[in-house]
Amino acid sequence: MTGDARPSWLIGANLLVLYVVWGSTYLAIRVMVETIPPLSGAGIRFLVAGVLLHGWCVARTRRWFPVSRQELRGAAVIGVLIIGGGLGLLTLGERTVPSGVAALVIASMPLWVAVFRLLASERPRPVVLLGLLAGFSGVAILLAPSGWGGPVAFTGLVIVLAAAIAEAIGSFSTPRVRLPGNALLSAGVQMLVAGPLLIVVGLLAGEDPNPASWSGASWWALLYLIGPGSILAFGSLIWLLTHAPVSVATTYAYVNPAIALVLGWLILDEHLTPGILGGGALIIVAVILVLWGERRPAESPEAEDSRSAGKRG
Repeated sequence: MTGDARPSWLIGANLLVLYVVWGSTYLAIRVMVETIPPLSGAGIRFLVAGVLLHGWCVARTRRWFPVSRQELRGAAVIGVLIIGGGLGLLTLGERTVPSGVAALVIASMPLWVAVFRLLASERPRPVVLLGLLAGFSGVAILLAPSGWGGPVAFTGLVIVLAAAIAEAIGSFSTPRVRLPGNALLSAGVQMLVAGPLLIVVGLLAGEDPNPASWSGASWWALLYLIGPGSILAFGSLIWLLTHAPVSVATTYAYVNPAIALVLGWLILDEHLTPGILGGGALIIVAVILVLWGERRPAESPEAEDSRSAGKRG
């Protein structure tokens, strides 16, 4: 009984971190990109967080790079997908997209995971198909340029949607690759791979990361994103994806948007149009349906074997 209680407690604690901390990162990103170039800012965020996480793991293990080549390859792939593609594109999109709307679009991530499972010949339950129909209807409402979702930059919304798809590919792939068994070490390695990559891409795109031009608010937002927003939240996500079913790990997807919407409305005076609320409601209901519908398949022996492979890494 004790052996069962400990994992359950850890799952609950990591979910709470994702719900509260990651829900507030959308607001922090929006404040950061007001004066900090998005790709450079995201790169600095993850490079510094990765150095801190890796340094902590080195101090504990007394090994300079305590990962195997297979683990390094797996962490690099997931880091490029979830951090570089997912969170990097999210940061880029939030230059023009309100934080609450961005959170709603990112909430479609589990829907894309379900699509990838469908493409992988996994047979979904009817409720999953219903959830996909509702969810993508909600995404269509939000993407309607200057329509139901209000005057939100269409290009920015497409970038955030691409971020959701990239994060879904990473989440779908995580149990299928070998990662370091220590969640903090795994997160640190992924950040060390993706952080410099984002900085280089930002420089190639013409960004000029001049700290002298950054506002105090953007500095504080960056520091928050480095600490709680990366070290705590991302470490919790990686731990959940390697120690719990994806259907459980992705429940934060329909809690975070509510937190992001409220914070954006209270602090940044972001407008909540009927289209945003209606499209968002459809997405959240769809995610709940998909996660509920996939719960039983996620606990199948095949899925459990895939998760175990990640744990053994």
